[in-house]
Amino acid sequence: MVASTSPFLLLLEVGIVDPTTYQLVETMRLVSNDEDIAYRGNVYVAADFDLGLKHVANGLPEITLNIIDTSRAVQGRMQSYGGGVGFPVTVMIINAGDLNSPPDQQEFFEIIGASSKDYVATFTLGAENPLTMRFPRRLQRKDYCSWRYKSADCGYTGSMPSCDYTLQGPNGCAAHGNSINFGGCPGIIGTGVRYG
Repeated sequence: MVASTSPFLLLLEVGIVDPTTYQLVETMRLVSNDEDIAYRGNVYVAADFDLGLKHVANGLPEITLNIIDTSRAVQGRMQSYGGGVGFPVTVMIINAGDLNSPPDQQEFFEIIGASSKDYVATFTLGAENPLTMRFPRRLQRKDYCSWRYKSADCGYTGSMPSCDYTLQGPNGCAAHGNSINFGGCPGIIGTGVRYG
């Protein structure tokens, strides 16, 4: 059972990719909310969008993303950059009461079909291309904790309301008296990042 005094918000990141150079031009950040929010250093613009799942007999399920686009900002980008097919999409669910923690749920997709009509941009989402995925998926970082704050892995149950995900930072594990559960790898020598 999930219980919270703060609402959970659906965030959307759509990477706008130039189809001729395959370079990321910009990232559109949207939140299904009635006002903009700042989350982990980025502003997510309030928007009306929804995700739907359609099961097809003897076929793969389809995920449809509909964005109400009264300003035609999304449609303008679709027209400028090859229609939108191939754009990466990240869907995240976060708790509005803790806008510094990692997402509670995060999924990655790629747009495999796109259309627009009137003031609605519709995208069909497919699985992310495995050739573009980082491998291995987990980074071992010297100075950054990978646990979600106050999760079972974190183990902190005290009254401090936030954490900066460092070991020795002013609001990190040591300041919380929780160094034993630090989710980073302080023994790494050198640049501070290992793959594995």
